[in-house]
Amino acid sequence: MALPQGPELTAPRVGTVDLPPGLVSIATPDSAAVTGRLKSPRPLGFPDRLPPDPSSVMHGAFSEVALRARALSIQEWGPERAVDMVGQHPSYVGLLARLQKVSVYDEPVLITGESGSGKESLAQAIYLLGARRGKPYVLVNCPQYQDGNLTVSELFGHRKGSFTGAIVDRKGCFETGDGGVVFLDEIADLHMSAQVMLLRALASGEFQPLGADSQKTVNVRVVAATNRPLEQLMVAQQFRHDLFFRLHYFMLRVPPLRERGDDWLFLLDYALFRLHEKYGVAKKFSREALDMLSTYRWPGNVRQVISVATMGYALADGDTITTRDFEAQIDFGRESQLDSAEELFEQIVLGQETFWAAVYEPFMKRDLNRAQVRALIKKGLADCGGSYQDLLALVRAPAADYQRFMDFLRHHNLKP
Repeated sequence: MALPQGPELTAPRVGTVDLPPGLVSIATPDSAAVTGRLKSPRPLGFPDRLPPDPSSVMHGAFSEVALRARALSIQEWGPERAVDMVGQHPSYVGLLARLQKVSVYDEPVLITGESGSGKESLAQAIYLLGARRGKPYVLVNCPQYQDGNLTVSELFGHRKGSFTGAIVDRKGCFETGDGGVVFLDEIADLHMSAQVMLLRALASGEFQPLGADSQKTVNVRVVAATNRPLEQLMVAQQFRHDLFFRLHYFMLRVPPLRERGDDWLFLLDYALFRLHEKYGVAKKFSREALDMLSTYRWPGNVRQVISVATMGYALADGDTITTRDFEAQIDFGRESQLDSAEELFEQIVLGQETFWAAVYEPFMKRDLNRAQVRALIKKGLADCGGSYQDLLALVRAPAADYQRFMDFLRHHNLKP
């Protein structure tokens, strides 16, 4: 989770207890140093809300695993790259407990979750809590490389002259990450040619750089993440079945923020605290603003909470943030459209409804509006790499319906 940067969080140490290595000690008002997951009250509460203070934020916002990962990230990378996994909802605390267990092993991990839910922070925590800490941690942004040769080169390297533009030998991420962890972000967008080579590398630790005559062997742990439904992409032949099963020895699902109770409030407090640390001015949200946000479903998840806090903090005239200071970051209408599109799309893909019965007929009867259908088509195209033909297969319509499908979208201006 990317938060506004500030100094490392500290609190006055009034009393201490022995802590496991790497844990952060936090002083509380009664002079007892505590750590880990505490039975904290609801985060400060809506009435007469004050700007968050360090001790309230720290022992309210972080579980024991999150505190340890944060301390290790500061030790490894410095306070400017602290890994912040904020939340005390049982679903999130349970996720972090499972993460700690799988971090000690070498098998691949697949992290799934919506965009903005904090998957990269979990990947970093797996590295920090495992035995490979101190070895390389290499991040690969899979959507960045759409050309097959460039993707393979990025992962496995190439030899000079192996393709146009290869003017020097180059090591790939697997070779530079030898001994450590390679994080493949948005694995669903990995080019098919690279999927084949990745499968072999996962199975044997061997790969062959482009243009090379011999194999190389490395020892890396692969952590992959995606916000797209890989099962549906396999149906559309956009993702390999064998690679999917090779990747998910351990599978971690990050719950969306709307399923995490009051965690949005912890995140809001923590973001305000970091902004206070950075800019020297303490601010708080008004009661009316919090009442409005308490009914919001946060489709942008953790990332959107940080945006709302940052926008509100920047635009507030005084020390109180009101709804007008962040309303540009909130769209209740778009939220409801996305929710209905997600649910309808899932019903169609799972075979509970046909596209023609679930979308075409309700739209023609005006039970669905243009924005809702566009949202559904946009989601489907995102899962199919922009291919309308693959989308048709994904929604379980016969190939013979392609022309009818495209005519429907064009005639009613439904293309996103």
